[in-house]
Amino acid sequence: MALTQPRHLGVAYLLWALGLVGVCGIQRFYSRRPISGTLYLFTFGLCFIGQLVDLWLLPDVVEQANAVYLLRSRGASLERQLLELARRNGSAGFTLNDALLALEGQPGVGSEQLRSEIERLLHGHLLDVGNDERGRVIYREP
Repeated sequence: MALTQPRHLGVAYLLWALGLVGVCGIQRFYSRRPISGTLYLFTFGLCFIGQLVDLWLLPDVVEQANAVYLLRSRGASLERQLLELARRNGSAGFTLNDALLALEGQPGVGSEQLRSEIERLLHGHLLDVGNDERGRVIYREP
């Protein structure tokens, strides 16, 4: 997915308004969430309940989409991107898969390099490791 420009909240709300005429989920595609966008599109915005919830969620969704855009456009180091991902996710932390998806499109960043950098951050006490309620390994700020 190309990250060519930042997303704007006003545009996201205009796209949300398309749900009022039956085209739900376009704001999700715009905010770089194609899976939930597809789900909303085929379920009429989860029977319009999800569409209504998006009235409150859209500022955070657009902010998260822009955070990933800013990381990539600034050319931030892998270390900085992982630390910002940990800070952004707070106590929920992030999984290895989350990190791979957040760094999608970064040349030369594979799972082995990512694991190596996470290990280095763990040894430097810049990240903590734990498990979430589903038992997945997560990394978060100490």
